[in-house]
Amino acid sequence: MGINSRKVVVVGCGFVGSSSAFALMQSQLFSEMVLIDADQKRAEGEAIDISHGMVFASPMKIYAGTYDDISDAAVIVITAGANQKPDETRLDLIKKNSRIMKSVMKEIMTQITTYTHSAIIINVSNPMDILTYIALKESGYPANRVIGSCTVLDTGRFRYELGEHLGVDSRSVHAYIIGEHGDSE
Repeated sequence: MGINSRKVVVVGCGFVGSSSAFALMQSQLFSEMVLIDADQKRAEGEAIDISHGMVFASPMKIYAGTYDDISDAAVIVITAGANQKPDETRLDLIKKNSRIMKSVMKEIMTQITTYTHSAIIINVSNPMDILTYIALKESGYPANRVIGSCTVLDTGRFRYELGEHLGVDSRSVHAYIIGEHGDSE
């Protein structure tokens, strides 16, 4: 079995996972999307909700699945993790989310190694940099195939705020945030 270049998997169906899945549905980059969550009913509900938005986008097969559905995916987006609580720093999340990431990567690699090592893994979970490093080490993949979204969101926020401050369309602002995604950036 080879890789399906039009298949994406989203692991974690919380706010970030659901938003990511919706954006992926609208992107027209994929024809198949699998949603995986520790709460199967949540994944099923999100798959149904996002499928209902397909009438405004391109056709796509969207469904709740299991780690068995990862084997031929081209892209795996990991959004799983505990939420940050008030007065808790991203670094406070390390213990909880590193356990979650290791568990997710174990499940993913069990399926991927059976068929292919061609998938690209994108981490969106916090603390971003540390969990991306854990995903890289747990996967055994080369560094160019395990990617963290890092400061993309921060850059978007920065460009928006600059646009608002300057009274210009934020799409005309070209500025970037670099460094760690988190409290020290």
